[in-house]
Amino acid sequence: MFDKANNIKLLQKAGWFSKRSDAFRRGLLACGAAKSFEPWETLYHHGDPANGIFAVLSGGVQITAPADDGQEFVLHREGAGFWIGDLALFADTPRLISVVATQETQTLFFPHSRISKLVRDNPNYVRDFYALTQENMQTALRIMANLAVTGSEKRLVLRLLHLDEGASESEGWIDVSQDDLAEMIAVSLPTLHRILHRLADTDLIELGYGRVRLKDRQALIASCQT
Repeated sequence: MFDKANNIKLLQKAGWFSKRSDAFRRGLLACGAAKSFEPWETLYHHGDPANGIFAVLSGGVQITAPADDGQEFVLHREGAGFWIGDLALFADTPRLISVVATQETQTLFFPHSRISKLVRDNPNYVRDFYALTQENMQTALRIMANLAVTGSEKRLVLRLLHLDEGASESEGWIDVSQDDLAEMIAVSLPTLHRILHRLADTDLIELGYGRVRLKDRQALIASCQT
């Protein structure tokens, strides 16, 4: 069940928001409005005007971006505690990515007009929002670096470890289809199937319908270091 107060408390315990001053957090939260999304409902599309920032309180989102051929490719998934929408907002440019809810998702939405007023009244808050942009850029660089790793199994393990950090599902499940996972690590679906079943056969992961659970994180981490 969605509990806004409890979810905000969880939001304050980790990530970018937890590192901000009490005054900034109070001021920003006063700008937010609860907004719910059904599974596969879009928060915003690539090319849309930047109308505000979203904070995921519960559920999860999938991020896609267009390639030069016009096709949309899955880049990443995140769960509770994820903030998105800052880059295009402060650059005053259209959205570079699309963000879609992967399950029933509760967010706080911070409209452009309210954030603009907050920054006008507190110019030093620009540094706080820049810290959010830096955190999201760090995530993007991590995805790029892991995608460049040689060896499809190592790329898969690194991506699963990363996705597991932002998973919102109970009991440790990562909610992701094999089609999307194959896109994320740039391998064919048959190749992905072989690697997943090899990892499952060695009891490192557990497979479910449209989801994966890591059973031995330390062994998976060690497999990437050899």
